[in-house]
Amino acid sequence: MNKYSVIIIDDEQLGIDVLKNYIERYSQFELLATFTDPIEALSFLKQHQIDLVFTDIGMPHISGTDLVKLVKSQNKFILVTSYSEYAIESFDLDIVDYLLKPVPFERFAKSIERFESQMLAVSTNSLSQVRPSFFIKEGDEYVKIFVDDIDYIEGMRDYAKIICGKNYYMVLKTLKSIEEILQAYNFIRVHKSFIVPLDKILQFTGRYILIDKHQIPVGSSYRETLMKYLNDNRL
Repeated sequence: MNKYSVIIIDDEQLGIDVLKNYIERYSQFELLATFTDPIEALSFLKQHQIDLVFTDIGMPHISGTDLVKLVKSQNKFILVTSYSEYAIESFDLDIVDYLLKPVPFERFAKSIERFESQMLAVSTNSLSQVRPSFFIKEGDEYVKIFVDDIDYIEGMRDYAKIICGKNYYMVLKTLKSIEEILQAYNFIRVHKSFIVPLDKILQFTGRYILIDKHQIPVGSSYRETLMKYLNDNRL
């Protein structure tokens, strides 16, 4: 059985105590330290390689999401918070999971399974790299969506509809804000109401593009950018 090092960061001791109780039920985890001060935790993480970090988000001086950005390359994170609105802030962070307080043990156990699956994939070289992902809130649960599963995104005023094969997800987020995040993953705006992944475009007719069986309209003000991509990638 693999052994994993763990630390907990939360500015409230109660939050630490709950997670500590859960972690102690797993013999494969070794809790090395707990921190109520994120500055001290940051210093510790810069000096130690930790397998898994549980961190609160809303903390003084350094938020949990900022902490992830500062040391993400060396550690895996599970974010824990009392406030669901922080899910949007962690939209583009490649974390293991996102837990909402109070955390039921059953939900905690799912996070552990997800972490161990990722570690197993890395150790067996079944993944050459971690797939970019983000979380969608559905009821009281947060569902991980992989960027490469997205077929297209349709804007609906303050909402966006994310199409992934036969599934779709509604998020309270503008198309412009999603576009800014997904540009790094080769997505472009082709219409005032649509964002698409360039590598899934199968056909362009001049007015529409085809992605799988979906016909997506192309706006006149976006056609030049799309044509540049197509010309750069033609034989």
